[in-house]
Amino acid sequence: MTAWKTIFVAFFAFAAIAAPAMAESPSIRKVPNLVFAEREGKTLKADLYLPPGEGPYPTILMIHGGAWVGGSRSHMTTHALFLANNGYAVATITYRFAPNHIFPAQLEDCQSALNWLVTHADQYQLDTNRMGGWGYSAGGHLACLVATVEAEKGAGVPQLKAVVAGGAPCDFTCEPPQSERLKFFLGGSRADVPGTYEEASPLTHVTAKCPPIFFFHGTQDSVVPMRNAEVMHDKLTALGIPTTFYKLEGRGHLGTFIDPAAKREALKFLDGHLKLGKS
Repeated sequence: MTAWKTIFVAFFAFAAIAAPAMAESPSIRKVPNLVFAEREGKTLKADLYLPPGEGPYPTILMIHGGAWVGGSRSHMTTHALFLANNGYAVATITYRFAPNHIFPAQLEDCQSALNWLVTHADQYQLDTNRMGGWGYSAGGHLACLVATVEAEKGAGVPQLKAVVAGGAPCDFTCEPPQSERLKFFLGGSRADVPGTYEEASPLTHVTAKCPPIFFFHGTQDSVVPMRNAEVMHDKLTALGIPTTFYKLEGRGHLGTFIDPAAKREALKFLDGHLKLGKS
């Protein structure tokens, strides 16, 4: 867990530096502190960023990183404003943290946020036919997991139609059986709870029903090995699902998070799947 703790602390340090990087545009309407769920005494909130112009808007569920043990939706402010300036409504969300709340608490909270967006779509002019996900690190994992799990369920449940996942761990089934590195999050070693490791792995849920996914990853990422995300990209490709794997040469985990080129390429991907099919 040491590496994940390190990245968690680094996210806080980075957020303090990066927050002023992009000021909120007066044309973007921010609706803060929207309560989307109450779970086990925890109030889960979202900040909603609405772009200028009239809706319904393509909408992004945005999930922060922090090793599933911490972090803040405010860490995604710059990314949210970037998308809002390009015509997207964006909801940055909170979720319950390990180890007090082990998996699947985090997945359930993200699913609740997605359901809330659909339920309140008319109020905020959100287009339920053009909803996507965006996450980094643990948030990238959760964005992929929500997309794949909901796609498995099929019609009748809210669906993410495209996903952007940066620095995302996608397969926990390759973890050494006796390793307790992820015990804080998954409740035990893989030998102890093999089913949980499978259920928490987006790779496990990949089917032909999955939405298009854009992965971006630093080639020097020492926190989440690039191959851990590439295996999911490969599986999606084999099934004929539109997917891109954007490699950032020489970038580490945090460097990839702030890379402007990755954001621009991710935006192109989203535009191609959420704006061309405008409802």
